[in-house]
Amino acid sequence: MPAAIKNRTLRGVDPVLQRLHREARAAGATIVLAEGEDERVVAAAEEAARRGLCRPLLVGRPPAVADAARRAGVELAVPVLDPADDPQLDERAVELDARLAQRGIRDPTPAADRVRDPLFYADLLVARGRADGAVMGAVATTGDTLRAALRVIGLDPRYRVVTSCFLMLLRDRPPLVYADCGVLPQPDPEQLADVAMQAAAAYRLLVGGEPRVALLAFSTKGSAEHPTLEPVRAAVAILERRRRQGHVDFAFDGELQADAALVPEVAARKVASSPVAGRANVLIFPDLNSGNIAYKLTERLAHARAIGPLLQGLDRPVHDLSRGCSVTDIVDTMAIAALEAARRRQR
Repeated sequence: MPAAIKNRTLRGVDPVLQRLHREARAAGATIVLAEGEDERVVAAAEEAARRGLCRPLLVGRPPAVADAARRAGVELAVPVLDPADDPQLDERAVELDARLAQRGIRDPTPAADRVRDPLFYADLLVARGRADGAVMGAVATTGDTLRAALRVIGLDPRYRVVTSCFLMLLRDRPPLVYADCGVLPQPDPEQLADVAMQAAAAYRLLVGGEPRVALLAFSTKGSAEHPTLEPVRAAVAILERRRRQGHVDFAFDGELQADAALVPEVAARKVASSPVAGRANVLIFPDLNSGNIAYKLTERLAHARAIGPLLQGLDRPVHDLSRGCSVTDIVDTMAIAALEAARRRQR
């Protein structure tokens, strides 16, 4: 394996990731990788198979996948699926047409062409139960990943919207979950409440503890007034209503400034009675600008590992990658998809 690929797989393994990998191995899930012609993806598939994290499948043209394996310096053993060679491709196109019609989606691209798209093909494998989850985005944009997933997989009926989160692994404090940092530019209050609920569920899945959710703003409990604060306050009220209805079972509070959410001494001065302040482990950002900036600053300045964007709110596990992802990032995301698939089977 070339040094450029190999070195990116040799980071220390965080205890949280050790648990995720252990539980992924027990899940025995099949995870399909839509971009099998990328050398990082091939290297990750072989690494995940070697560790027993899942049963990987690669989508791509066999000669191009074999060339990617040569570039990565790995021996290709993972099964490769080429949509063009699928004897059931016509059936898959009919199924895609039916799924789009069911959701009232009119796609200008014929389904017969769409099913040859690796993203759509991988999602169809998940929808049909051939695979338990999918990982993509090493090459494709988040928009393309979401478009395929929403058309093929669709929304989890519990939610109105798809969002995303990042698992942030820091050197000097327990892990955090940040949301939404990759999908919703300007969430309305209902959407922001969904982000909070999905991120709390992600914390339980990824970290294994109880979430303490802080809805962030530039004000703490009315210390400032501005129209941009109203959606955050309204989202807190929606969560309170959902808790009374039995739909929310985690601690939350807002609006909170970041220091009040994270630093006990600051929380004691600003909002001593909060069930979350000073101890938050899930941070909900008011919009995509703040969330995306925050995760990148944390990653670069605090030397944190940011795993994601992990998509939330879909009816099956489909996860996005950053186009700058490493082999390690892909392997960890595969493990998360495998664990999520196992948890869904238990529901």
